[in-house]
Amino acid sequence: MVNYSSEQKEYFERLIAPEDLEKLPLYGTFCELLENCREKFADCPAISDMVNTVTYRELYDRIAARRDFIYSQGFKKGDNIAVLAPNGLSAMELYMAIPTAGCTVIMLPAAPNALGRDEIRRIVAKFDIKAIFINPEFAEVTSEAGTRIYDIKETSDKAAPMADVSPEDTAVICFSVSNDAGNPYGAMLSHRAIMRAAHNGLFVPGKPFGQRTVAILPLSHVFGAIRGLLTCIYTGALVYACEDMSNIVFDIPKMKPTILTLVPGLAEMVLSVARIKGKDFLAGIETIICGGAYVQPKLIKMAGDLGITLFSGYGLTEASNIVTGNVDTDRIPDSIGKVYPGTEVRIIEGEIQVKGDVVMKGYYNDPERTREVFTEDGWLKTGDLGEFDDGGFLHITGLRKNLIILPNGENISPEELERYFGKLPGVEDCLIREDELRGRPLLAAEIKPDTDYYAGMDAKEIEADIKARVRTESEKLPSYKMVTKTVVNYEPLDRTQKDRYFNIIW
Repeated sequence: MVNYSSEQKEYFERLIAPEDLEKLPLYGTFCELLENCREKFADCPAISDMVNTVTYRELYDRIAARRDFIYSQGFKKGDNIAVLAPNGLSAMELYMAIPTAGCTVIMLPAAPNALGRDEIRRIVAKFDIKAIFINPEFAEVTSEAGTRIYDIKETSDKAAPMADVSPEDTAVICFSVSNDAGNPYGAMLSHRAIMRAAHNGLFVPGKPFGQRTVAILPLSHVFGAIRGLLTCIYTGALVYACEDMSNIVFDIPKMKPTILTLVPGLAEMVLSVARIKGKDFLAGIETIICGGAYVQPKLIKMAGDLGITLFSGYGLTEASNIVTGNVDTDRIPDSIGKVYPGTEVRIIEGEIQVKGDVVMKGYYNDPERTREVFTEDGWLKTGDLGEFDDGGFLHITGLRKNLIILPNGENISPEELERYFGKLPGVEDCLIREDELRGRPLLAAEIKPDTDYYAGMDAKEIEADIKARVRTESEKLPSYKMVTKTVVNYEPLDRTQKDRYFNIIW
């Protein structure tokens, strides 16, 4: 078992100058965060949509007016209020106004067609949602929601004080990434959990103040809400609102961010465009925080070639997004880092288990599911498999739910083999699955070739080369891990059939 220790604290705190660290204390609630931001960054620009920009003083006052409207509608402390809107200024204000009014905010996925009428009705009923603030385009889909509907612009012309909230009060309910569509469950995250995660997100090399970012990932995703917004608010950064993710290629050169928070797919797209357009496309960007799925070492190198440092980490919705972080990706690219302050991690029968400030209170209105994911002694069972190296760096080895159990009892982690073969030259992606030949089980590898690597070769030559590489590397493995079937596929590999996902989120 590896716990938070002074050595781990030093690993992260060495990244920030002591005089700057003193200006970034660990807050207990959203209320403390906003009070301190108004005091320290009052005249600094806070949020911009490239047309309108509000300072931190103005943001504080606008949130206070939102609170007054919430109070005027008769909402009580502990009520659940949802928001269905893209990442605009109004959505960001409500994300902070609702918890500081003593209520709990639920950010609903705002992508087109993400939720239908039936899904919204189920969510409203299960999560006791008292109202939904919506963008106008969601009026039809919420027309039979069974709760009050408000336009996202609704506010007051008066300011209202913050509610009396404690660090243990629930601030946010965030949907788990492993949701059953017919029975959604949401993690209850306290003010303390959110603030600890936002604070831990500060620990990246470089000066923490004066940063600019684009809030690309949706606030309904714990990664986008905490690392993409709140950590940036913590340091008085300028946050550009990105209401349409498809505009990212056009927005980045105009907004000139210094730091970005991205999932691997978006990071690869942005970096690929930069390779075509030239480094000036990403001029000013020093750092990319990457998570939401496995971050391949080749992506880290891709960023490094453009003069950008890409960091990865590990977390899950149920642990407020942040459990470990790796700021040594140049040296140990295949690790998801060390355990953050205020957090403990242990490995039990190969499974990563977590305890500490960032862990959820439980699933809302779902005690049975809550009992399933906690051990008797109170540790969160992540379902992910991992191991620590001698330096205290955590490495993901797979998902317990995806283990392939061979007839001889050997357990195979497909993710471990996918990373192994994924490092081969000419391999863009790899998927390991169980197959059979004449009734006997075997391991099969589905390979997507790197077309740039194989430029000038025909399909037969590519297939022959990949099969030879896989066969050679497979022979270096224990016999029970050997891949005996290889399929070459030029289309994106489909992992959805087995509901396979990594909880890896910075």
